[in-house]
Amino acid sequence: MNLFFKLSAILIFYTNIDCFSQSSSFISGVVFDQDTDEPIAYANIGVKRKFMGTVTDSTGYFSIDLYQLSNTDTIEISRLGYGKFRISVKDLKEKGDKANVILLRQLALDMEEFLVAADPSGDTKIYGNSTLKSRFAYAFNPIKSRASGNLGREVAIEVNPGNKPVSITAVKFVLSNNQMDELILRVNLYNENSEFNGLPGERYFEKIFRVENKFMGEYVIELENYNLNISEKFWVSIEFLNYRNDNEFGIVTLPVKMPFGKMLVRNSSLGEWNKNLGSPSIQVEAKVFKEVLIK
Repeated sequence: MNLFFKLSAILIFYTNIDCFSQSSSFISGVVFDQDTDEPIAYANIGVKRKFMGTVTDSTGYFSIDLYQLSNTDTIEISRLGYGKFRISVKDLKEKGDKANVILLRQLALDMEEFLVAADPSGDTKIYGNSTLKSRFAYAFNPIKSRASGNLGREVAIEVNPGNKPVSITAVKFVLSNNQMDELILRVNLYNENSEFNGLPGERYFEKIFRVENKFMGEYVIELENYNLNISEKFWVSIEFLNYRNDNEFGIVTLPVKMPFGKMLVRNSSLGEWNKNLGSPSIQVEAKVFKEVLIK
């Protein structure tokens, strides 16, 4: 099926929904791979310095409310492995009811490569914590907020190997509350921001996964087979991508140890990172290398 027919089928389906559920301030569209004509699922869509953003669904479809935006604001669309796409709110509005088709071009991932002088030892290093219960929590969708308005929210912890090479084997996290029948979450790895020390920079690894049946407790994402060998500071985040539930106000939370520790959060897709007190229940396991890892 070519791009035209794919787009028509997707937009006809969602337009029928939008007619009953959204006001005229909403703009919808579909994000496609420019080379393969395939829709790009779970791409981030956001507005810099504004608490506003969303994520494409499994078909590449998105809808964003432009009500609080000015014509000079710029919407950015990005996905790991693709070039970023930017368009002004003015240009989107001028299209009106016309289909918004966003094409992203594939990029070669510029991941750091390492030459390993020796296999990692059996020693395991633990970063972060895996607290199962706490009086405090981080909410992916605050109690008075619709879940659909919080797609792309994420919480991160800093991991600093101290220039001692390690190989990441797993990321663990805990859900202390989950009222959704099904969740789509993403583990992200970020390098350090070259302009702002202490903040995440570019994302260089991601893994999308599904949580079903209102699962609560510890969840383990196995990463040993990805050869994630790192010696410099990086950040690991859990991101809220999508959900299935009858109730738009169902809550999903991670326990947070207080008052010690720190975490970084951004409250909208591609939003600004903010430092908060507390240590969220995210833990990274890594094997330590006996010998120095050579770049």
